[in-house]
This record gives sequence, C-alpha cells and structure tokens, in this order.
Amino acid sequence: MKEMIGGCCVCSDERGWAENPLVYCDGHGCNVAVHQACYGIVQVPTGPWFCRKCESQERAARVRCELCPHKDGALKRTDNGGWAHVVCALYIPEVQFANVSTMEPIVLQSVPHDRYNKTCYICDEQGRESKAATGACMTCNKHGCRQAFHVTCAQFAGLLCEEEGNGADNVQYCGYCKYHFNKLVFRPLESFLSLLTSLTVPDSCFCVHVRVCGLEGLTDV
Repeated sequence: MKEMIGGCCVCSDERGWAENPLVYCDGHGCNVAVHQACYGIVQVPTGPWFCRKCESQERAARVRCELCPHKDGALKRTDNGGWAHVVCALYIPEVQFANVSTMEPIVLQSVPHDRYNKTCYICDEQGRESKAATGACMTCNKHGCRQAFHVTCAQFAGLLCEEEGNGADNVQYCGYCKYHFNKLVFRPLESFLSLLTSLTVPDSCFCVHVRVCGLEGLTDV
C-alpha cells in the first residue's frame, strides 16, 4: 500500500485506528484514502488495494458522479451502472445503499427530481456557474434556509458535520450554508467566553485555549 498521508475522502478525518484503519488506493495516480468503515471494506487486504474506480479500469473520462460535478474522490457504482461518491450518498437523505455492509451499489431511484433542479450556491460564488446545476443538491440543515449546494462542494468548504440522530439512527449527516455553519460554531464559543469574562479574577489575566470544530487558538480573558 502507499505511504499513509492525507485524510479520508468520505469523513475527512486524518486519523486511523486499528479497528478502522485508513486504506490507500494503489491505483496509478489515484489519491483515494478511506476508512474501512467509511467505504464498506469488509476485510482490509494485506497487499495492494484498489478503490472501485481503479478496480473497474474504466476510462477516467467516463467516470463521473451522478450527484455532483466532481470526478475525484471515493466513488462506487450506482444501481443504474453509473457512479456516485460515497459522501454524496451519505448526505443526500433519499439515497440508499443496497447492501449497507459493503455500501454498494448506491441506489438513486428515490431521489426526488427537485434535488436535480436546484443550483449550488457555492459553485455560483466560486465562478463555476456551468457546474452549479449539475447533479443533485442538498439544502442547508437550518430550518427555513433554502440555500442549496453539492455535497462535495460543502465538504471542500468544511460545511459538513455529523449530529446525533433520532431513534435507531445514531448519526445524522448534516450540512449548512456558510452563514449558518459559522453561527453554529461560534455561538457556543461566544457564550463560553462571555461567561468567562463575567468572572472576577483580581489583578490577573488568564489565557484560555479554545478548540471548536477544528478551530484552534488562544484567547485572553
């Protein structure tokens, strides 16, 4: 296998564990890295391992995600013979996996046409207007917000997160527009710092180390 550098293409975490290692594709020029559980790898091989795209040996020009405009990343076959990113399948609610253990094929038949008619605001903002209407979009998880975006565009922008699910679903895959994601991250931090500043600490100043959702720094109080 290749040298272990870079994070998981599905969850973006750079860490690996003995029970859920990061596995790197040995395909020529392929940069896919995935956790065993994130890609549905039943058994981690002792020798070379290839992602489904490299394993298929299909021409790169023919392989594209049916849910977004991005071609790179951890893809798997769909039920109609196409391709889709595993991360796109996880974050668009109506998408399913025919086999939840192997996470394939990816079933798209329940995705409503309305999702394919939405345009990605991130593509528009970044000058990729021609790609904005490609594939299907998720919407901001904030109630009442209508901002729509591709799952992978939100992933690259750091706008995806996992929240506690309801009932049998222990994880809910959520995405927010940039505005609501920043409010989600910074509001608890502001409340915490406000509490600290209300404390009376005579003739002293102390420093608080803050780490929230990957944001890290020192704050004087």
